[in-house]
Amino acid sequence: MLWSTKRKYQPEPFEKEADLELAIHEVKDDLFGPSRIYLDVKKRIGAKGRKQNIPDGYLIDLTSVSEPSLYVVENELCGHHPLRHIAVQILEFSLSYQTSAARVKEILKDALKASKHEMKRCEEYVARTKFDNVDHLLDTIVHKHDSFQALVIIDELDEDLEKVLMDQFQFPVEILTLRRYKTNKGERIYNFIP
Repeated sequence: MLWSTKRKYQPEPFEKEADLELAIHEVKDDLFGPSRIYLDVKKRIGAKGRKQNIPDGYLIDLTSVSEPSLYVVENELCGHHPLRHIAVQILEFSLSYQTSAARVKEILKDALKASKHEMKRCEEYVARTKFDNVDHLLDTIVHKHDSFQALVIIDELDEDLEKVLMDQFQFPVEILTLRRYKTNKGERIYNFIP
């Protein structure tokens, strides 16, 4: 429970992954910060005839003027088995990403074209950095050596899952926990560390 002298907020667990995704959209500016662009685009990646996967989205990190980066995003509920589902899925994303970097770039480019606001943010970043244009920026973040990074957004973090994600992969994995609370009058708040 979250308590104040004016209101009491009870935990309101997410019932479906779609509920978690709606919450992410609601808080995305504060969850990710002003230098990151969240693209909620679900498109298949991976080479034909090999393992293919559909990530829940992508996060373009423009915090650094010289080293922008990209995260493949997986949104998950704690109810999914942490090792058999989430960890395996992240590993499969990394394998699919390696075989289809050009496809990932195409997905990002199309998503930015579909969102004038997010494209403008990339163009403003390009204008103050060494990059020639948005295409050059996307090439750099997708095709650089060891470019695969994952971001898991989850409602409750299991200790075993955290250990596997942080210690067992040969690529970086970030974890964000997002929890939802509600008053008896239906007012919601979210708890997260940006």
